[in-house]
This record gives sequence, structure tokens and C-alpha cells, in this order.
Amino acid sequence: IKRFGPGTLVQVGGQTLIFDAGRGVTQRLLQSGLRLGQVTALFLTHLHSDHVVGIPDLWLTGWLQAAYAGRKTPFKVYGPAGTRELMEGLEKAYDWDIKTRLADQKLPPEGVAVQVTEIEEGVVYEQDGVKVTSFLVDHGDLIKPALGFRIDYGGRSTVISGDTRYSENLIKHATGVDLLIHQVAAA
Repeated sequence: IKRFGPGTLVQVGGQTLIFDAGRGVTQRLLQSGLRLGQVTALFLTHLHSDHVVGIPDLWLTGWLQAAYAGRKTPFKVYGPAGTRELMEGLEKAYDWDIKTRLADQKLPPEGVAVQVTEIEEGVVYEQDGVKVTSFLVDHGDLIKPALGFRIDYGGRSTVISGDTRYSENLIKHATGVDLLIHQVAAA
């Protein structure tokens, strides 16, 4: 209960990047003193529920025009094949809420818009010197694609493993990084 679900905050080059949105991601952002609307982009390692269950809260609560939220630009999501379908499903599930808030609270429609980029291996994001590269990891025979991410900025680098078994590709991308964040679950 003290750890909540998978989610990693990376603040780099004036950007706020979130990797996975597990249970409690919004609470942890607020505890860090960040507004939910400050999130530049969300990156998903894979689509297991424990890695995406926090998306509706981050997306919709971040859209509210309150001191703790305030997003007025589209919610940007980068993830593996299936991410677009996931987000379209969430848009349908929350259609009533979205329409009601648009009419009743006059929230900016661009703040609830979703921009999905389905990604494969390679550079998936480059902005103001921040580069995010995705690479495949082995999360099991049926869980494909599963991704790890490498973030490079100003001569420094971080790798986030995502859920994986032993992975030569993870070793390759993590070799020489300044920080390796390796997700571990203990049942």
C-alpha cells in the first residue's frame, strides 16, 4: 500500500515524463509537488492493467482547471501496439464525463484531447535535447511487445527496464548509463 503501482517520473530538460501509469500515479505526482497538468508525455512499457490503471485519473483529473491540474494541451501517450485502442476505449468509457465537464465546467476541449503514438524499437521522442529510445525486452512469450526506455539528455542517460526476464537487449541499452531503474515485482 505504501508503494502503489508502476510509474516512474523523469524530469529532464524542463520536461516531465511519466513511464507507466499504475495505481496511485496521480497521488505520487501531487506528493512530489507537481501539477498533473505539467506532464509532458506518458510512455507505456506494455499494456498490463497494473501499468495502465492510473491513466484515466492522470488524463481526466489533469484536465481539470484547478491548482493541482491545469492541462490545456492534448494528453500525449506513447506506447506499443494496442495503445491507440486502449485510449479510444477510455474515451468511450468516459464520454459522459467528458461531455458533461465540457458543458458544465467549460473546460478547454484541447486539454482532454488524446494524442497517441504507437511505437516500436528506436528513437520515439526528441524534443529540446531530450531523446527517448524504446527497445524490446522479454516479458514472456505472450506479452509482446514489451518495452524498456532509454532517456538521454546533456550527456547523461537513464534506462527504465519495464517488466522483463533476462534480456540481452536490456543489457545492450543499459550498458554505460548513469542510472538503471529495473522494475521488480515480488509476489
